[in-house]
Amino acid sequence: MADRPRIIGIDLGTTNTLVASVRNRIPKIVPTDRGNLTLPSVVALSARGDLLVGGVAKDQMVTNPKNTLWGTKRLIGRKYNSKTVEDLRGYFPYDIVEGANGDAAVMMGGKLYSLPHVSSFVLGQVKTIAEQFLGGPIEGAVISVPAYYNDNQRNAVKEAGRLAGFDVKRIVNEPTAAALAYGFNRGLDQKVLVYDLGGGTFDVSVLHLAGNVFEVLATGGDTFLGGADFDNRIMEYALERFREETKVDLNTENPIALQRIKNAAEAAKIDLTLIPNVVIDLPYIDERKGKPMDMRIPLTREFLNSLTGDLVDRTFEICDRVLAEKGISRAEIDEIILVGGQSRMPLVQQKIQAHFGKAPRKGVHPDECVALGAALLGDSLGSIDAVTLLDALSMPIGYAMPNGRVKRIIEKNSLIPMVKSFRLPPPKEPGSPFIELDIYQGDSDLLVDNEYLGTVRVPSAAAGRKIDFRLTEECLLQVTVEEASGMRKVDLATRDTPEQLKRALQEVASRHSQQVPSSSNSGSDDRGLFSSIKSIFRRG
Repeated sequence: MADRPRIIGIDLGTTNTLVASVRNRIPKIVPTDRGNLTLPSVVALSARGDLLVGGVAKDQMVTNPKNTLWGTKRLIGRKYNSKTVEDLRGYFPYDIVEGANGDAAVMMGGKLYSLPHVSSFVLGQVKTIAEQFLGGPIEGAVISVPAYYNDNQRNAVKEAGRLAGFDVKRIVNEPTAAALAYGFNRGLDQKVLVYDLGGGTFDVSVLHLAGNVFEVLATGGDTFLGGADFDNRIMEYALERFREETKVDLNTENPIALQRIKNAAEAAKIDLTLIPNVVIDLPYIDERKGKPMDMRIPLTREFLNSLTGDLVDRTFEICDRVLAEKGISRAEIDEIILVGGQSRMPLVQQKIQAHFGKAPRKGVHPDECVALGAALLGDSLGSIDAVTLLDALSMPIGYAMPNGRVKRIIEKNSLIPMVKSFRLPPPKEPGSPFIELDIYQGDSDLLVDNEYLGTVRVPSAAAGRKIDFRLTEECLLQVTVEEASGMRKVDLATRDTPEQLKRALQEVASRHSQQVPSSSNSGSDDRGLFSSIKSIFRRG
């Protein structure tokens, strides 16, 4: 009998990417070309115009910050005009611009790149590494994503895999993959909580493990809470201390110095996991009147805890909310599995012990378990004793109502795959030739707080017909509409800003032009615009 096609598992991380393969039912991490187990998720264009990926790209990050792309996992699948991307535009040294279909994109070497294209460079490097190490072509891949990713983000990751030359067999949620690595073939009957604090995102999932059946009971998270936020707290503290001591504001004057401080902040945080005291020591960080200026700032683990304690507390607020949504008590949790490098922080582990009354499981590697679980899933696809995953929707999906609210069609924590049917409403405007449903995903009842997924556009004669929202096993949305010949799949049209939202923006902008003096701070104007839009919809 011929060997089954080889399918690798990939953990496409904000900070690092890992790849794993299975041999004789045992998953192992594939080492990179540098002999490491992780590949930095960094892409750059050198001064000579060479494309760099991984460690070589990260090595020149300090001297080439404008053309070095990192942390792009926070941007992938987002609309350029979304509040999320607006908040991030000043966060990265590279330029975030508007790409095709209103998506966020980035500039590198004067050229525009889509976010799936950027991620495909990392995945392509992983593919080359795996093929060289395993000695043959790779047929397919299972790629992990944060459980709290929306439909756009999941599709963007899948597109990145295709651009890299993979047959993407499955997209799997990171906590689910981690639980697989923990419980596969162990014959367990347990409720486990997966606490996933990575470089850019926080996810928490509660699963029931029964043999090789992995059922997600509840899930939640925050796509803007991760190790990078801990690094930023250290960086902000270092900049403030330097400003107090020297009266020099590096924040606006020296991008290379900022990148050095960012790297030093991350290194200090990692060192404080093992030792109680470090010094951020950066000679020649700047120059004034021909004299070099050094940065030397001591940092203790205790002070780091005070700087970042509120970030850790936020993770437990999310944990409690997820448990409460399904009526699960902390005492019912049998095991806690840690995922992500930031979960190694002593404060995190101390607070887990205090919060849940039990220590986290030590036998699962927080950096490797997601890739290992993805590889196990890939290896089991099509086999007789395949793993059964019963995953859940992390954020509800619905469509926009005329009053600016969202009518939910599929609720959060619904088991997938699934189908939800309803009847098409009449057109928004009487006499309109089309029915347009703007689809949104998110936890809020207000559409401005949610992510726009696309628009269903059908002839007005379809009013009253059945429409299905189908979620695949990858938690991807498919829409079908009833016709005389049966159900027909409808592609979601996309537009930069749905008409309803555009009208609200124009109305509020008009008010502000009459009320706000031209000398006002533009940043506060933007926040005012956003809150005013919300107030209009609340009145609606």
